Amino acid sequence: MLDVALQSVTVPGRLHEVTLAFARSTHTAIIGPPASGASTLLQVISGDIRPAQGKVLMGTRDVTSLKRQRRPLLFAASAIDAPARWSVRHLLVAAVRQRTLDREDRHREFELAVSRWNLQAILDRPLRSLSSSERTSALVGRIELLRPAILIADRVLESMPTIADDFYRMLRVVGTTVISSPASRDELGFADRAFVLDGGRVVQQGSPHHVYLHPANEAAAMATGPINIVPIVIRGNEVESAIGAWNLLNAPFQGSGVALARPEEFEIAPAGEESDLIFGIEEANFRDGRWHARGILSGNFTLHVALPGDAPVHKGRLIPLRFDPARFTLLQRDRPPVTTVPTDVVPPLRETR
Repeated sequence: MLDVALQSVTVPGRLHEVTLAFARSTHTAIIGPPASGASTLLQVISGDIRPAQGKVLMGTRDVTSLKRQRRPLLFAASAIDAPARWSVRHLLVAAVRQRTLDREDRHREFELAVSRWNLQAILDRPLRSLSSSERTSALVGRIELLRPAILIADRVLESMPTIADDFYRMLRVVGTTVISSPASRDELGFADRAFVLDGGRVVQQGSPHHVYLHPANEAAAMATGPINIVPIVIRGNEVESAIGAWNLLNAPFQGSGVALARPEEFEIAPAGEESDLIFGIEEANFRDGRWHARGILSGNFTLHVALPGDAPVHKGRLIPLRFDPARFTLLQRDRPPVTTVPTDVVPPLRETR
């Protein structure tokens, strides 16, 4: 299997001197907000876009000037790159024939892929007749049979996120170097490493878990999960915000900024104990065993909070919350000063229930 490296790659208006290394037989996710340059980066690696400067290396080979067909990789998107009249059987047979296997081994590999991805019922149907989830199943079966050294996966599992565990486990066993643009934040969790792009530049890299807990900026925070971007003002060691005020031991800056707070960083204050915030529920939905609630505070600020599945949740309910501001990421940013929060909407810090 091969590793991949980019050296000072620039695409005018899209990427700016991007230097990255993708270790062989690992899974790296490319993430970022819209227009971050993530899709362009995948196209540069796959050979669909040639950079104005810089190099693309696969192993020790410089492939910058080579088209996709001459690069040792497979580019896969939600649409299958094959004639629409082909049947699924035709697609899979064409894939397994590209490998140097004898007839018996090809037949065994074919049957294993069909069984693993439950393709028996659609084998003789043309690709143009498949639903989006059926196309995804056929595509991952094809990928298994091709066993690519490098896979560039652009939102491949968008229609079937539930197979992500089996899909990436299979690629890890094969030893494929995977560079992906995840279709969901849940899929991102299967990556070994994540590169966050913002404005065509790499702003953070690390494990998805590390980026989630310690985002370097708002782009990294939004790319890895739900986030509350709370406007703040720091004066001395005191922080004022729409969710209350708190003190710092060492203020990272003075003036305007934002606090990045995950929904699960708020918890319900026990009965009879102090709370930091009174949260009024505007709407809520139940997902993954928890309530995901939204409420509007003063200044039209919307707060998202994750509540336990057994919590009594309904529109208009007031819930006392606690939060630990030490877990928030504070970033300096120019924005209008936060006005004093009315005490009839959000109580002062440490108010007793």
